[in-house]
Amino acid sequence: MDEQTPFQIISYAGDSFSKMMEALQEAKKGNFDKVDPLFLEAEQLLNQAHRVQTDLIVKEANGKTNDLSVLLIHAQDTLMNTILSKTLIKELIEIHQSQREQKI
Repeated sequence: MDEQTPFQIISYAGDSFSKMMEALQEAKKGNFDKVDPLFLEAEQLLNQAHRVQTDLIVKEANGKTNDLSVLLIHAQDTLMNTILSKTLIKELIEIHQSQREQKI
């Protein structure tokens, strides 16, 4: 594993989380036309992070060991938390949208 791999996971996952939070903020303001594009971008970034992780797993499955480092652990933790956040943030956005529709 090269040194950049954990940084790629952290960067993609972190950017994805930021886009999801931005989408949630727009939902709170009632700007639902901005939510889907932001969430789509977040999902694309999350997919990139997941691809980098999958490449690591495939290499290890093929016998190439990865050095375990605090940075790699942090990268995995960041990715896992972003994946979990995606589910929760989607639910929160749906709640905001539902509340807005009930007021109309």
